[in-house]
Amino acid sequence: MQTKATITPEQLADVMARFLMSAMKTAQTEVFHVVEELELSMTQLKILHILDGSERELTPSELAQFVGLSPAATGRAVDALTRAGLVSRREDDTDRRVKRLTLTTTGNAAITHISEARVKALTRVVETLDGEQRDALAAALAPLLPDPPYDPACALHSPTQEDPDA
Repeated sequence: MQTKATITPEQLADVMARFLMSAMKTAQTEVFHVVEELELSMTQLKILHILDGSERELTPSELAQFVGLSPAATGRAVDALTRAGLVSRREDDTDRRVKRLTLTTTGNAAITHISEARVKALTRVVETLDGEQRDALAAALAPLLPDPPYDPACALHSPTQEDPDA
């Protein structure tokens, strides 16, 4: 009786990395078009993603550490994002010298637009699979995702995000 060889975690990681690199190369064209449309520099794009991923408002110095730039360079990028209406800056409740940064509704919309461009490009990658392959891939990825597993029954009723600022 012949036993089926099991792929090692390292081999699977290599396959996943090659897939992700290939898929992101496809997606980056779409994303770069959106970034150009929004007139963002790569630093500004990075700042938007950092603020989007943060569970709290960040100070300019904290943001500079995440971005890997000097506080002055980070401040200039934040100034441009603030002028564009993508980032808001407010005084800290306990120390007026400290500023707090967060995405505005427009900034959240920009992140959504960028994410939609990625999904559109990734759709082109996976549409080459047949239905059974797509189901198998979705089932295999589900345990690795931070959100609840994808439920095909809910696909027709995709959730909408309500705007907390509205």
